Amino acid sequence: MRRSDFLHTDTKFFQQVALQCPVGHLVLITHDGYPRSIALNFVALDQAVYFHGALAGEKFELINSGGPVGFTMAWELSYIPSNWTGPDYACPATQLFKSVEIKGRCVVVSDLEEKALALQALMQKHQPEGHHRPILPDEKIYQKALQHTGVFRVDVESWTGKARLFQEKPQDFKDKVILKLEERGLPMDHDTIVQMREVPPGWSSP
Repeated sequence: MRRSDFLHTDTKFFQQVALQCPVGHLVLITHDGYPRSIALNFVALDQAVYFHGALAGEKFELINSGGPVGFTMAWELSYIPSNWTGPDYACPATQLFKSVEIKGRCVVVSDLEEKALALQALMQKHQPEGHHRPILPDEKIYQKALQHTGVFRVDVESWTGKARLFQEKPQDFKDKVILKLEERGLPMDHDTIVQMREVPPGWSSP
């Protein structure tokens, strides 16, 4: 990564971004050599990424070919208008975010216990309020679904975390932006303020 001050390699960062992102993008290379980016719901268990889908079609065929894959997840935080930091000048406009870019291989999960674990984790992430019977391999109502639902795992070979939270800026600049976020008061702005304040000390440009 060109900007080392934006780089993050802590596994907690990986888990946080994975939890906050409802949708990730799986990148496959098609048979004619073009990249195909597929948006899908996912969950991360440790540093393996799971999702479900059909056991047929181009996506399934490309995964089954065993080639390398990419996976990207981005936690979109607040958009910062240009006039907050540079009146009449458009260039300061920016988007704050945290993201993870993964390189690895994708495999089809066949073990029923692992499939149940992944699908239950997906439910906990996307429907944390519950209101369903837990997905277990020996639960009768799920046995047919577990047999016929495709569950896939991205085994991570390497990953890069990136954050843009004005960590390279002086404190008075960040305080000004936080004040503007508080004044605007969008739901996303609260999350952004929390993330800006949690930037580790010293994580900034030399």
